[in-house]
Amino acid sequence: MRISPSSFRLALLLATVACSGHVGKAGPSASPVGTAKPVALSSGGVVEYPVPGPPATPADCPPGCPPYIGSMALGGDGNVWYADNFRKVVGRVSPSGQIKQFSVDVELVGGAQTIAAGPDGNMYVNASSGGGGKPDFILRVTPAGEITRLSAGSVPASQGFGTGPESITAGPDGNLWFTEFWANRVGRLTPSGSLTEFTIPRAESDPRGIVTGPDGNLWFVESTRFRPAIARITPQGVITEFPITFETTDNTPNDIVSGPDGKLWFTETEGMGRISINGEVSQVALPQGSKPTKLVAAPDGNIWYADAGRHAIVRLGASGATRTYPLARRGVIPYGMAVGADGRIWFGESEYGVVASIGLTIPEALMSTRPLVFADAAPKSVSVRNVGNAPLVISSVRIAGLDANLFSKGSDTCSGTSLKPDASCEVQLRYGGGGPAGLQSALLEIADNGTGSPQRLSLLAHVPQCTLPVMRAGSGGAPAQGARFDVRNARTLNDPYGGFEVVGAASGVRRSAPAAPQLAGVAAGYYDGAFGWLPVRSAAEVSPDGSRYAYLPLEFPHSEVHVVDVTTGVEKVWKIKPDFWGIVGFTRQGIYLHVSYEGIGAGLWLLDPDTGAFKELFTDGIATVIDGTAAWLMARNPADKLPDVSAMGGATNEISKRDLITGKITVWLYRPGTNMVVVAAAGGMPILFVSDGQSTTYWIMSAPNQAQKMDFPFSTDRYGYLGGFVGDAYGVWVGSDEGLYLWTARTGGALMTDERVTPAGTCA
Repeated sequence: MRISPSSFRLALLLATVACSGHVGKAGPSASPVGTAKPVALSSGGVVEYPVPGPPATPADCPPGCPPYIGSMALGGDGNVWYADNFRKVVGRVSPSGQIKQFSVDVELVGGAQTIAAGPDGNMYVNASSGGGGKPDFILRVTPAGEITRLSAGSVPASQGFGTGPESITAGPDGNLWFTEFWANRVGRLTPSGSLTEFTIPRAESDPRGIVTGPDGNLWFVESTRFRPAIARITPQGVITEFPITFETTDNTPNDIVSGPDGKLWFTETEGMGRISINGEVSQVALPQGSKPTKLVAAPDGNIWYADAGRHAIVRLGASGATRTYPLARRGVIPYGMAVGADGRIWFGESEYGVVASIGLTIPEALMSTRPLVFADAAPKSVSVRNVGNAPLVISSVRIAGLDANLFSKGSDTCSGTSLKPDASCEVQLRYGGGGPAGLQSALLEIADNGTGSPQRLSLLAHVPQCTLPVMRAGSGGAPAQGARFDVRNARTLNDPYGGFEVVGAASGVRRSAPAAPQLAGVAAGYYDGAFGWLPVRSAAEVSPDGSRYAYLPLEFPHSEVHVVDVTTGVEKVWKIKPDFWGIVGFTRQGIYLHVSYEGIGAGLWLLDPDTGAFKELFTDGIATVIDGTAAWLMARNPADKLPDVSAMGGATNEISKRDLITGKITVWLYRPGTNMVVVAAAGGMPILFVSDGQSTTYWIMSAPNQAQKMDFPFSTDRYGYLGGFVGDAYGVWVGSDEGLYLWTARTGGALMTDERVTPAGTCA
């Protein structure tokens, strides 16, 4: 099966929409001016520039019409240019971040490199007419935004798709060269619009990236799944193919650049390779989890690539040595990349509607601690060390946040300082006492020239005097392990009784020694104050008194429910009708189940844990959380005429509470244009996940139509992980990628530790 010529990201739309209009007349040719070159090796962390809305919104743009920056290229005018496939826009970004956009009124297509600077000072962009026998296009865009359509060839209408312009580059002969994915050809286009096409010898080779090599030839990628290759084409059109012989199944090549070592470097789905001009192919080892989406050869003599798997920009030396620069938001998938005339590397962060740049030498701030917990007025200090390879310039240090007036700075050797690599500075802080009862929270903010400025640190006082059971993620295939977080000292300690081990496919995990008995289940884990660590996901699978828990074996569909006595380890196995069941609650009334397969189905069922009696309660609502005698339901209110924001269709925009004793249903919240689901309940208050198609937020409700947004200041990812949601007398404990929060109605989310742990019970 051939993979679409669009980028590997599923979000990118296929170029199948018809577009009217004739091929524009070619403009006069110009004398070659070349492409601007970087003037310096720039320093500094990531700087972001918001992308403005499109000049005109295409009718087929996805809900909210977000940007999708597929490719970037340095233009002859010294600006970086990009193609926005969703908005049908070609954009121009100055070195200072000024953005100007031009609507192209045609489908932009391709993947690895869809825009290139021509020798005439114009930009050239891949576009589609939608197939059906009509020619596809290469758009010529002048620095002023004037657009001319040039033919990119055509195929018979019976083929469906057009030629499929995939990637484009400036050739050594003063022409533009591009790959034709569907037509299995390479095109050569003069700046005046004269087209010559060369058929690739191997049928259905799926050509993608193309670049001028150091030998004066063009080199391109053949990404067909089971016989990938790198191919060379001379300016006269003679093609030679070099098979990739190392393991490539489901790891096909995509982009290609000419490297600083005289070789061609190319990306794969989860790796990278290089080829000499003699055709010798070798694999390049990358850090585990890497998924390079784009690469460039930078003026510092290194390869730099955008890593979607690790949400980072990575420097890769010719020797294979790497240095990873994480982006400020863990969920960012960098895409598109170009070296700017300012010596910085530019890339897109489409999920957040920005284009960004990063220097070739980069400062990085490392704080000695976070957070800082105060028990009294004794001063505490935090040091900042530059662990990067460029000067870290700290412009200011300040205390911000709700309780900023309760904390103060003492000595400060950081503000106004430029730290050389490996140098440090220090800030002394004091807590003044007083203030409101309960948790007190502020932020230390350090403004610098590193990525993610300002750097932040939690300042905490009046923290709960308790220990919270938490789960630490396992490694090497091991399940998560139970631990204890000492809130007073902000330290996580191992719990010798919190061990879990894998025991086989049927039961998943079990509690390991010295805890006894060695209880079986499918997940790790939850901590019950009376009975200790249990092999379940949450309190929803544990009886109110903690003496029993329930689990479903891992095989699908489920046909039995296991009820375990915690004291003895004895299991009762109750047969139920086969389906994709999920346990949603264990209350005094029994064990509640719903059907959950690619989403939660309508209906709720009740199993008696003592007799095995199994009955249907209702089928006219979707229950996500059981809280005592109440079921929290989500539904689609048909009065909503706004676009459906659910990626899978069927957004639920209404939350209701159903009394499981009386059957009474009360609508708690209706919000048009959203997708909402109750993910947890704390003290009778539902916690909602809400998406509007552009952002996701969490809310807690105290009564119908009374919702308070739950803020988590260190978590800025649009789709970042938040989980746990354990409520107790101190607030709601929440796990995240950034660490453990304690949320209260007064303070919002206060980061209690930056260790990634998930709350597994109440704090005691």
